[in-house]
Amino acid sequence: MKQIITLFILLLTVTGIARSQEKRNVRVVCIGASITEGGTTANPVTDCYPAQLGRLLGTGYEVINYGVSSSTMLKKGDFPYWTKGRMKEALASNPDILFIDLGGNDSKSVNRPYLDEFVADACEMIALFAALPSKPRIILLTPIVSFEKNPDGIWDEVIVEQVTPATIKAAKKMKVEYINMHPVLDTHPELMRDGVHPDATGSCLMALEMFNYLKKHPKKK
Repeated sequence: MKQIITLFILLLTVTGIARSQEKRNVRVVCIGASITEGGTTANPVTDCYPAQLGRLLGTGYEVINYGVSSSTMLKKGDFPYWTKGRMKEALASNPDILFIDLGGNDSKSVNRPYLDEFVADACEMIALFAALPSKPRIILLTPIVSFEKNPDGIWDEVIVEQVTPATIKAAKKMKVEYINMHPVLDTHPELMRDGVHPDATGSCLMALEMFNYLKKHPKKK
């Protein structure tokens, strides 16, 4: 009887150790606007850069796409990400790695009057995610290039001169990482037929840039 009890306790102990050693997949969360969603790609579910990043990372990673078309970083923007259900879902997901890809829509003329609040809003968003139990590694993405011809739309000059510097300033202020995504597609207008959204190949180039960054910088700074 004592032998049976001893064996039972040993089995429970071994099982407990095995379970404790199990690791869940690294949860990578991407929040952003239509480019994150997959924009004008043929199949957004598989062509969007989060999905392509997931395939590049492979086993051991789970990439979740919380993109919301037209959304802005600015709380006073015409379509703030803050008010969308995806924001709550992203926070509830308790990510290990978080990519924040917001800012392109903030360059629209309707949102430009509030750009001086971009840094403060970005810092607040970073702080919310940084406070999660998972203590995620947070990486900001600067907006990609825009070939938009309407100056009231997503205007590259505003992206380069205002939004990108504000994104980098927020990252440095909050001591998180950032990737300058503007050069990734700035010589590839053929991959952005509407001038704003990359196709599947363009999204692949974005995913590769993010993947290579993670492999080059495997740990938090």
